[in-house]
Amino acid sequence: MIKQMKNKVIIFDCDGTILDTFLLIEKTVFATFAKMLPSYPLTKEEAHQFFGPLIDDSFKRYAKDDVEKQALIDCYIDINNKLMANYIRTFDGIEELLQKLKAKGYFLAIVSNKVSKSIIKGLKICKIDQYFDLIIGAEKMKLPKPNPDGIYQVLDYYQTTDAIFVGDTIIDIQTGQNANLKTIGVTWCKTSKESFIKNQATFIVDKPEEILTIIGE
Repeated sequence: MIKQMKNKVIIFDCDGTILDTFLLIEKTVFATFAKMLPSYPLTKEEAHQFFGPLIDDSFKRYAKDDVEKQALIDCYIDINNKLMANYIRTFDGIEELLQKLKAKGYFLAIVSNKVSKSIIKGLKICKIDQYFDLIIGAEKMKLPKPNPDGIYQVLDYYQTTDAIFVGDTIIDIQTGQNANLKTIGVTWCKTSKESFIKNQATFIVDKPEEILTIIGE
């Protein structure tokens, strides 16, 4: 544990905020269903529901029991790992943002409902893993977002309350609010500015560079 950290901590969600995994997840879901549930008429809209929630929660709707659910999850993870290098990237401007934040002395963390191993693999593929000081994935949290446990772990690690949470979904905004942090909603994935306004995100940005201005205020 790092004691009495004075610099602000910037906590990010991962998928949809740092990493563009939308196409990766879509292709993984379709490939999983083709192999495991070939007769199920999966639509794109339904496949897109896998973006965000815990994978366990996503598959429990399609499995008749825990054994089948685990088989679906194992298949998904295997396919995802094979496809990741071809379909994962950072959003435009993200690496430049991370470079500038680190140069200014900020501490960067990730809190995500995805398991840490998968987060780290994606960051390494995109060559941005060196910017993050702490990663709290699903397996480290007592409960997933919007429960604030992951954020509390980051705040405890740095012994600070001087932090802000950045995410692309309403769940991320709720997570930050539940931890009494200011939040930044990013519009470059799938959530609209109107939705962020409705759910009372503290700030809303359309480009990563705008975060630098907010942090500096």
